[in-house]
Amino acid sequence: MAMVVVLNCTLMIAQTEFEAQKYVQTDINGTARYMGMGGAFGALGGDASAIKDNPAGLGIFRKSELSGTMNLTMQNTTSKWNDVKSIYENPYKTGLNNFSLIFAMPISVVDGSGLVSSNWSFGYNRLKDFNRNMNIKSGASASSITDYMGYFTGGIPSNDLSETNNYNPYDNEFVPWISIAAYNGYLIDPLANNQWRTALGDNQLVTPSYYLTEKGHLDEYSLGWAGNFSNSFYFGATVNFQSLNYTHIGNYSEDFGSGEYMNIGDTVYSKGNGMNLSIGCIFRPIDYLRLGLSIQTPSIYTITDNYYSTMKSNLRDTLRTLVSPLPPPNEFKLQGPLKINASAALILGKKGIVSVEYDFSNNSGMQLMDVDNNNAKFTKENERMKTNLNNVQTIKIGGEYKLTNSFALRAGFANTSNANNPDAYKQMYENTVRMDPQFFIHNSTNYLTAGFGYREASWFVDFAYVNKILDETFYPYDSSSLTGASVITKTNNVVVTLGLKF
Repeated sequence: MAMVVVLNCTLMIAQTEFEAQKYVQTDINGTARYMGMGGAFGALGGDASAIKDNPAGLGIFRKSELSGTMNLTMQNTTSKWNDVKSIYENPYKTGLNNFSLIFAMPISVVDGSGLVSSNWSFGYNRLKDFNRNMNIKSGASASSITDYMGYFTGGIPSNDLSETNNYNPYDNEFVPWISIAAYNGYLIDPLANNQWRTALGDNQLVTPSYYLTEKGHLDEYSLGWAGNFSNSFYFGATVNFQSLNYTHIGNYSEDFGSGEYMNIGDTVYSKGNGMNLSIGCIFRPIDYLRLGLSIQTPSIYTITDNYYSTMKSNLRDTLRTLVSPLPPPNEFKLQGPLKINASAALILGKKGIVSVEYDFSNNSGMQLMDVDNNNAKFTKENERMKTNLNNVQTIKIGGEYKLTNSFALRAGFANTSNANNPDAYKQMYENTVRMDPQFFIHNSTNYLTAGFGYREASWFVDFAYVNKILDETFYPYDSSSLTGASVITKTNNVVVTLGLKF
């Protein structure tokens, strides 16, 4: 038997802190020279991608420049859940990392003091690539999502979950859609006082699995200016425009044995635009030392979500297929984190560079708002931002050594701290239309980088290899009895930048 529901609905798609964190957490991405040194360019400047970390780096340029960067990505995701290991190899992917046009405009001064140059830039940077696939599998487990459904539905009478000629449960703002699907799919049974329990047997084991496809990217377009003052102080600013495009396609399944099963499929399409302002400075107190500091204001994103879900179950010899109504697009605003960048670099004559950088991102200060900039409707979500999101710190270390005047070798390392409280969990609310209680806890991200480059007076070419290791823990739903899955995503990037100086 199949039941298909396609109706209008006034309920809202609930955003969570986990989606917000995913949108704002950027990668070390950009030119091959920048990536080859682990992104540690805040105090160095003179590179197109360094401008996005510290706009004062634009003031270092002595010549105008046109450059572009391409990359080849190889990725695999390895999961281990209840001693079952799974590996998903993603196909190779190519993309454009960076494109920039820089105008260096020297100013004639008699004694080299005051404003020496006034430089302008237009830049494009891919801040993050969301693309990946994974298939997380587990052995037999005593914990089932139907237990979660039963607990979550507690207090809701069965009359509120079934459709009649005069009543549509999907229009009831106090009834979550996952409870409607669980009831109509025969996955939960009623108890006294409007309480519910799983329809599975007391000792029945289940075999869970989760498949996820993510697509999309976060891009940035920047307009910048920087000045060089007496070749010892550099100040710059950029206006940055972000474009967000993200697709999530998930499918959670449980095999109950004897041909019985259930699965929930959910799809989220998110599109948005944001804007922020960056200002920064670089100070050169002595020839071999540079110190950098920059601040980026919180980005204000306007985002539109579209959501779609299905559920299929086969329990007690009854096949049920439910297709949820299509909620209207949900438009909201997200205030991203304030970011601070502090850096230092040693210039070792004409042969070498050693650079370090510290990035701070105030993720716990993020907020959700409606399109009128009112956050009252998102009080619960914003409180959870404060408790479940950590302020993120990234340490970058990079170096360059010139074997000749034209040829240089590079290497770097970077570490991004855990973005989530380890005890964080995804809260489903009574008015949610979402049927995806799954979530990932971010533990750390590490980068190992290497590269080389060749430069002439009027052109250059740079190559880099970047190994990114993303460490997460996956939970299909919130339960104290549930063991999470370890998920390691390894991304290998081969990057090439071509540039012209004029």
